[in-house]
Amino acid sequence: MRRVLMLFGVMILTSSVSFAQTGAAITYAVSFPEPEHHWMQVEVTFPNLGTAPLQARMSRSSPGRYAVHEFAKNVFWVEAFGGKGQKLQATRPDPSQWTVAGHDGTVKLVYKIFGDHADGTYFGVDTTHAHLNIPAAFMWAVGLEDRPIRITFTPPAGVNWKIGTQLFPTSDATTYTAPNLQYFMDSPTELANFVLSTFTIPNTDGSTASFRLVVHSDGSQADVDELAKMVDRMAREHMAVFGEFPKYDSGHYTFLLDYSPWVDGE
Repeated sequence: MRRVLMLFGVMILTSSVSFAQTGAAITYAVSFPEPEHHWMQVEVTFPNLGTAPLQARMSRSSPGRYAVHEFAKNVFWVEAFGGKGQKLQATRPDPSQWTVAGHDGTVKLVYKIFGDHADGTYFGVDTTHAHLNIPAAFMWAVGLEDRPIRITFTPPAGVNWKIGTQLFPTSDATTYTAPNLQYFMDSPTELANFVLSTFTIPNTDGSTASFRLVVHSDGSQADVDELAKMVDRMAREHMAVFGEFPKYDSGHYTFLLDYSPWVDGE
C-alpha cells in the first residue's frame, strides 16, 4: 500500500520576522557517502568560540512534536578538530551532548548519523531521496542559538537530486542560509529528483501569496499540477478562516510531500 508523507507545509508563520544575527556564521557541510545504508555525514564548524568549552547537542524533541525522541541515539561516529585541523577530544557528559575543551577558538565536528524513518519527526535517507527533519539530524551549540547558519548539501554522485526547503537560497544552488537556530530547526528539507508545481493566490492586502509543492514520487508533472489545484483550494479555505496570508520570510510557502511505500503518513 502506498503511503504519503505530507510534510509541514513547512513553516506556518503568522507574520514576517526581523531576525537579529549575532556572531560569525556556523557552517554545515552535508554529504551522503552511502545512501543505500541510510546514513549521512555532517561536518559542522563553530568559529569564534572564545576559550570556553564547546557544548554541542542533539535535540531531544522537534517543533510541533514535543514528545521525547532522543535523536542522539542515531549518531554513531564523532570526531572533533581545531581551527588548524588538529585532532581534539570530544567527551560525552550525557547521552545528548558532546563537549570539546582545549580548542583554539574554532571547533569542527564531523559525525555520521543513521536515518531510515522518513516522517514528520525523524529523517530518512535512501537511494531515491533524503528527507531531513532538522532537529533529528543536526547538532547545535549551547549559547550560539542566535548565530546565522550556512549549510551546503552535496548529493550522492550520479543522482539528479534537487533541494526543496524553506531555507534561504544563495548564488550557489547547493548552499542555503538561516538567520538563527530557531529558523533552521523549523526548516525541513527534501533532496530528491522531485517534481515542482507552483501557484499564487491574491492576498487581502493586494499582494500575492506564492506557494510551492515539492513532490517526491513517481508521478508526472501533470499529476503534480493536478494535486496543486487541490492544495490551492485548501489554501483558499485557510485564508477564508484566518482572513489573510502572512508574509512569508522567504517569499513563498513550501509544501514537502513524499509518496513512498516506506514513509509514514501524516
